[in-house]
Amino acid sequence: MKLPGKAIAAMAVVAMLAGAALWSQNSSSSPTRIKLTSHDLELIANELMPPQQRARLATDPEAKKAFLKSIKSILALSQMAEQENIAQKPETKSQVDFQVDLALSGAYKKKNPDGAVSEEEANSYLQAHPNEWNDFLEANPRYKQQAEEVKKEYLQIKVMAERARREGLDKEELTKLSILLQRSQVLAEAYIRELQKNPDGLVSDGEVEQYYNEHKDEFEEVRARHILISTRAPEEAENPHEKPGKDQKKPAPKKALTKEEAQKKAQSILDRIRKGEDFAKLAQENSDDPGSKANGGDMPFFSKGEMVPEFDQAAFSMNPGQISELVETQYGYHIIRVEEKRTAALDEKTREKIKGKLEQEAFEKKIDEIVSKAKLEVADDFTVNAAPPPPAFSGNPNQ
Repeated sequence: MKLPGKAIAAMAVVAMLAGAALWSQNSSSSPTRIKLTSHDLELIANELMPPQQRARLATDPEAKKAFLKSIKSILALSQMAEQENIAQKPETKSQVDFQVDLALSGAYKKKNPDGAVSEEEANSYLQAHPNEWNDFLEANPRYKQQAEEVKKEYLQIKVMAERARREGLDKEELTKLSILLQRSQVLAEAYIRELQKNPDGLVSDGEVEQYYNEHKDEFEEVRARHILISTRAPEEAENPHEKPGKDQKKPAPKKALTKEEAQKKAQSILDRIRKGEDFAKLAQENSDDPGSKANGGDMPFFSKGEMVPEFDQAAFSMNPGQISELVETQYGYHIIRVEEKRTAALDEKTREKIKGKLEQEAFEKKIDEIVSKAKLEVADDFTVNAAPPPPAFSGNPNQ
């Protein structure tokens, strides 16, 4: 199951209240209520967001809504991670601690761009904290294959974080905000992973069958023949009727046609088909699709969404025996004849597809319920300043 990306990925943001610890716990281990004012949100948007996203927030109301939804989701899920003690798990704690140091080292580098870490300092830190690196590596096994490279960067971050603390940067508002942002994102993702470990029981077999019976149009499949007259260079035309990414044999080298030339050639072939010439024979003689040419343009059954949009729309809009007009895609011009249509059987593959979709919907519904019950109060009215344009070049490099 995929992460509900819209809930936590695009704009990982969090805020704090005027120097207070956002994630402090009360005596019953329940998260305290979080109240974010318009001023808090403006600080996040105007001080921490990248220029491109800030400009979008300033001009796009929908982006602003997504921004607010993201804040609420991350804060709510982070609260749950605290409440269920996920934050205390060794792997989560390791990630949180590292993200805090990463935020501190970033604050230090911003104020001290020339403050490099010497090898001696790095070794001294390692000697003073002999178990820390190994613990980090055990909690983050994905780094083991590049351990030496990661270790060097890890030690630089740790040393700079210590410098930041000595200089009191951890007491500054923006640094606190950055720390809380990093920490909350880690906790939210940790809680998501816990939810994903137990997807069983979210969707029953009966629900799968009900969805299949009520949405059979989603499982329609088409078998078709097609002829492609390509407008692309031979090395770019490996798989013309399908979405890029699948392996196919490369066509024999030849000069690419211009768009006008390809359209003219495709129209002349379509005219011959309309007059009764054999579609399969013309495909073998003329098609630039190496995957179907030898078979007279014949393609195996495919479902909606497997082909590029223009091809997909044309194929599923016709009945068996119908021949399309010229269909233009990124690959060139296609002539399509639908051979057969059917509804995919409710086999294991289809069941898994439906189950995955329904599990995702149930999963996102659960997150929405968590957000609705969370102790959150987030303002919905705040001002975002669009990023200023880059200074005009004066022609004098010294100015």
